[in-house]
Order: sequence, then structure tokens, then C-alpha cells
Amino acid sequence: MQTESGSDDILIRYLRGELAEAERDRVEELYFADDRLYARLQTLESQMIDSYVRGRLPPDQRDRFARMVQDSPGLRQKVEFAEALRRLAEREATAPSPRPWWQAVLGFLQVQTPAIRMALAAAAVVLVAAAIVYFQQARRGSTPVRQAAVAHPRPAVKSPARTPDTAQQRAVPVLAFVLSPLERSGGEENRVVVPAGESTIRLQLNLEDGQMEPLSATIRTADGVTVDEFNGLKPQSAGPGRRAVFVSVASSRLREGQYVVRLSHAVAGGSTELVGGYSFRVERAR
Repeated sequence: MQTESGSDDILIRYLRGELAEAERDRVEELYFADDRLYARLQTLESQMIDSYVRGRLPPDQRDRFARMVQDSPGLRQKVEFAEALRRLAEREATAPSPRPWWQAVLGFLQVQTPAIRMALAAAAVVLVAAAIVYFQQARRGSTPVRQAAVAHPRPAVKSPARTPDTAQQRAVPVLAFVLSPLERSGGEENRVVVPAGESTIRLQLNLEDGQMEPLSATIRTADGVTVDEFNGLKPQSAGPGRRAVFVSVASSRLREGQYVVRLSHAVAGGSTELVGGYSFRVERAR
């Protein structure tokens, strides 16, 4: 596994399940000891998963990979997340752009008959005349008594200061959960257990080294419905040698079910690039 092309060939065969047991053990020993090799393995796996969910794998490779997905909960979770992102991207690409309000108004006026347009113009004249009459009467109503009241206003009465006892606010509990990227989750499902009553769910999104900033995060259901969006996120320290970004969402916005978090950053041309994916399941405390 000295050259990159040779390494890629062995890693791809490893991901396809084509290596003998001894060779698989050797590959695992190498990528556990070499972060760069592990990162390359994750890249190749992501490419293979993407080709799988888009139907681009040859039939024999697809069947073999499908069996591996069924046998591996961790790999199955990654495939489900990639499939959710694919559906979301297709939905966003085909969604019609919203029509500006002013175009809608112009279109409404252009399709009306001459009689309706004349009626609208007459109504506008009536509204302007009514406004002029109103302001003239308001000026005549300024009597000397009223003017004196304005010239000598009553001293303002200072409201008593509000103390903590007179302005009590019910504290909302904050529940914190740590999410790891799908590539590092090891197949373990993240569970967010929400108790009864109002609370704030604070999610810690652990980052891989070298990720760019600022970042944006989007929380969506598995069906692609957006729950909340966060922009301008800056990584913070999350312990020795670790960084993370933090987002908070009201518990009332989360229903029971599967959610995905898409972490991205802006690139040239105004588009965004996916830099991390997270998944969690919300459960209500019984």
C-alpha cells in the first residue's frame, strides 16, 4: 500500500468486502494507525455510498454492497442519511423560485378589464380626499385649552422599578446532547430524550480537524422538512484537542422521529459545500 493508486485499489476492495480475512485485518491495522489513510478510506466510502444511492454502481457491485448495508447498522445509517440528502437536493433543485410581490401586483393590474381599472383609480381618489379632510379637521381641533395642555404638560409619573420579585420569569431547562459525525459514530445511534414540558435542546456538533469557518447548520426531518437553520457558526473548544459548534432549538419544535443535521460552509460562487452530517432520533420521555 505504498502508492496512492495502489492504496485506493485495496481500500475499495476492502469497502466492497472482496478481501480475505487476513488482508482485512491488515488494512484495519494500517488505517487505525494512520489518520491520513483513515481519511482517504472515509472519502472513498462516501463516494461509494453516493454512487449506491444514485444507482450508479454496476449490478454485481450494487448487490454485494446492498448485502453489506443490511449486515452493518453503521453503514445502513450512513446510506439512509445520504439518501435523505439526495432527496432533499432533488427537491430543492426542482422547487420553483418564489414570484416577487411586485410582479404579482403588476400582473393583477394588467389582467383587469378597463372598467375595473377605472374603479380602482376612483377608489384611490376617494382615499386621498378622505385623508385631506381628516387632517384639516385634526388641525382645527387644536383649541387653546388643548394647546395650553401641550405647552404645560403634566409631570411624568415614574413607574416603580421592577424587581426580580415583580418580574419573575419561569426558567426553561436546557438539555445538552453531543453528536458525532456519521463517519466517526461507529454505527451508534444518537438518542435525544425530551422530557414533558418546555425545554431547550442544545446540540454539540463535534468537528473533524481542519474544517473551515464560519459554518451553517440545518436541522431537517428524515423527509426533508426544515426545522431550523443557523448561520455564522464559529467553532468553540469542546475539551482537550476537540472543537465543536453549538446550536439550540426549542423542544416544542421536535417531534418523535429521525432527524439529520447538515453542516456546511460557503464556497466561491455563492454555493455551499457539505462538510459534515449528523443524525439523531428524538424520543419523548414516558
